[in-house]
Amino acid sequence: MWTAPDGARLAVYRQPASGTPRAALLLVHGWGEHSACYGELARWFGSRGVAVWAADLRGHGRSPGVRGHIERFAQYLSDVAALRKLMAAELEAPQLLLGVSYGGFIVLRYLETAPPQLAGAVAVTPYLDLATPASAWKVRLARAVADLLPRLPISTGLDWSLTTRNVEVWTAMRDDPLSHQRITPRAWRETVAAQQVLREERHRIVTPLLVLLAGDDRIVSTAAAEQFAGSLRAPVTLRLYPGFFHNLFHEPGREAVYDDLAAWADTLLGGAN
Repeated sequence: MWTAPDGARLAVYRQPASGTPRAALLLVHGWGEHSACYGELARWFGSRGVAVWAADLRGHGRSPGVRGHIERFAQYLSDVAALRKLMAAELEAPQLLLGVSYGGFIVLRYLETAPPQLAGAVAVTPYLDLATPASAWKVRLARAVADLLPRLPISTGLDWSLTTRNVEVWTAMRDDPLSHQRITPRAWRETVAAQQVLREERHRIVTPLLVLLAGDDRIVSTAAAEQFAGSLRAPVTLRLYPGFFHNLFHEPGREAVYDDLAAWADTLLGGAN
């Protein structure tokens, strides 16, 4: 466990690089998931000379806290900044960020804070809007009780089978006791507010960015992410994978995703070890 600046305890994982590290990467997982869901990705980076750090978000995985709850979205940004300091203290190397789904949203919002000494970032199927609007009753309920019952658990209604076409993977995620399908009214309100700020402050993003999108994403809006990426003044590389479901790193044919990620990283950092 690692202690965040405000005293929160977060589960932190590390994947060392093989050989001399050429970069350090912070991986931010998606809503309802946890860092161990991306063990394959972390090991892949490690084999290419990139050391990986990952933390379970507050209220996720092995980190303590109410499942699916956040008091303020700014706490995520503070956690990312503090974890980057932890990485820098342990390894002197160029730093990268990679966020998946809600984690991609966190990464994009963090980039708007003008982070220093960041070599590049990757936003994978970032949650900028839902593919299908949330139920009206859930929206009304969240608005009504965000202050009165901020920690009330509400089901996200996630259909795990829409995350990937790999049945073995999504059934394992569904049955994983460290995964969940909950969000609280306060977390929802903080998320919606942060999405609005993200759109308003997008001109502040200048970090080289790779955006990876699923062509058949039924969870988040691919069109919203494409439009957002196209509006940035930062150097952006965008890759779209036709027929792929939301979680690109769990999809059949994900080798193409890894190839594009490797090409981008090698261009940014120099060839792999």
